[in-house]
Amino acid sequence: DCDLKAFTEIAAIVMDIGTGYTKAGFAGDDKPRVVLRSLVGIPIHQPVHDHNKGPDYYIGNSIPNDPWITKTRVVTNGIVTDWDALEMLWHYVFYQELRVAPEEHAILLSDAPLSPITNREKSAELLFEGFGVPALFIAHQTLLSLYSTGRTTGLIIESGLGVSYTAPIHNGYTLPHATFRLDLAGGCLTEYMGKLLEECGNPFSSEETHIVRNIKETCCYVTHDFQEEMVASESDYLTDYELPDGHIITIGNERFRCPEALFKPQVIGLADPGLHILAMKSLQKCKEGIHSELLNNIVLSGGSSMFPGFAERIQKEIGKLAPNRSKLNVYASPQRKFSSLWVRKKDYEEEGSVIVHRKCF
Repeated sequence: DCDLKAFTEIAAIVMDIGTGYTKAGFAGDDKPRVVLRSLVGIPIHQPVHDHNKGPDYYIGNSIPNDPWITKTRVVTNGIVTDWDALEMLWHYVFYQELRVAPEEHAILLSDAPLSPITNREKSAELLFEGFGVPALFIAHQTLLSLYSTGRTTGLIIESGLGVSYTAPIHNGYTLPHATFRLDLAGGCLTEYMGKLLEECGNPFSSEETHIVRNIKETCCYVTHDFQEEMVASESDYLTDYELPDGHIITIGNERFRCPEALFKPQVIGLADPGLHILAMKSLQKCKEGIHSELLNNIVLSGGSSMFPGFAERIQKEIGKLAPNRSKLNVYASPQRKFSSLWVRKKDYEEEGSVIVHRKCF
């Protein structure tokens, strides 16, 4: 079609609206043009003495630390929970950050596994009717993670800020019946790290959460054998961390106790199985004929899978649970281009928002 050719010649906009951060840019770029917090700030009311009325709302990194502004999360545990806030966020990304006319660009939108099917319909309505986009493709984040490695079949283990998943994909199709969710990810780990630091005499206030998060991201690692590491000499794992005020604190076994929660959620009070066990549950829900292909293509994704030692530990734990002589390969996820099917505006006008279930998988 002529209209199809017209918009595919212009770079598509790729958007990932996560619990913690929104990333947006153009297809073919090496990295996102925009990375901002998935937050919207709404002024409750302007102070009487304030004659300079500010914006109606603030987005992400631009939200001032002001008692007159209430902060709203767009996404909670991977699922959109405030659609008005999402519309404001998209408006800001299109017009202020990317500086594009959305009606001139196809949109590739990521979607969390196991999110309500009505969320895809609502996203389609907002983008087609509210922003006039010419074409839309909605893909599960796990599918995009797999595509980024050049594969169409694999077992995804994803852990971001708000939620973790294990999801098998076969020949480009997600398998929802074998996809499992764990409400434990980076946010929980930051909170747990704060408790561990407090136990060691290094308390941080809620306003200093960003410091705790940085300690977690720069100092933590996943140990190959947790019990062995716990009885190791302290000199093997002690490290110093410089606070913003210049003070030095020493970080001990909390370095590896914190991310251990991904494998043993019980340490933070959850009864759920760890990621390695969820991955095997996903595998067991699939036909036996594809087990070896899935085990040979385990793909890690998400910021909370970036801890040093995480990939090696996943390989070890799944190796203990997998059938004998199974070949296991665990891959980190590089960025890569790929092509997709599009839902065109004409299709949407003819069939309505339910078309996203037929064309996006």
